Amino acid sequence: MAHIREDGRIEFHKITKLVAVQANYIASNQDEHWIDDFIAGYTGLMPWNWGSINASHTEWGCWIDGELWFFSSTSRKELGGKNGTRWIPGRILLRNPRRWKLQEKPMCKLNLINRTTRANWLIGLQYDFYGVTVDYTNPMRVLFSKKLTPEVALKITRIYCSKAVHAIESGRLAVYSPRRQYKWAKKNGFILVNNTMEYLTCG
Repeated sequence: MAHIREDGRIEFHKITKLVAVQANYIASNQDEHWIDDFIAGYTGLMPWNWGSINASHTEWGCWIDGELWFFSSTSRKELGGKNGTRWIPGRILLRNPRRWKLQEKPMCKLNLINRTTRANWLIGLQYDFYGVTVDYTNPMRVLFSKKLTPEVALKITRIYCSKAVHAIESGRLAVYSPRRQYKWAKKNGFILVNNTMEYLTCG
């Protein structure tokens, strides 16, 4: 079975389903945190996010040793956060399934392993509160892009959720809000899952 090492990285025996999964947290389906409504509302004003869903947080996942695991960066305890990047089982992350919309994309085993490796490169980074503020309020920041390598990952100390997910999927560090990452995933072959709760049992 998959397990989390002391350094926070995930170890596993095999990929058990050949799909990547993106989980999008829907701000309007919860009433606990005003910051979700603010992130989703503010980024929804940007033209490149028009037509996206009301997302305020993003996770990347895949089926490992028969269980769905997710990776992201968060400071929120209810999302499994310890102020930064972490792996979390889907059965814990998605315990309020109506708050999430999932997307999945068929993917070969090598590409999934490459993506879990990228996620493990990002373990140990703190949540980037400063980056969220700067990236989401300066429109020119959307032009930023840099290839993610082990060496680059060692030089950064902070990252936020959708920037981490985009780096895992694309191999590049770039400015992506949860809304923009949803649109990117849709454009790049991710299909919306109809029922989040049923999906958890289909691995």
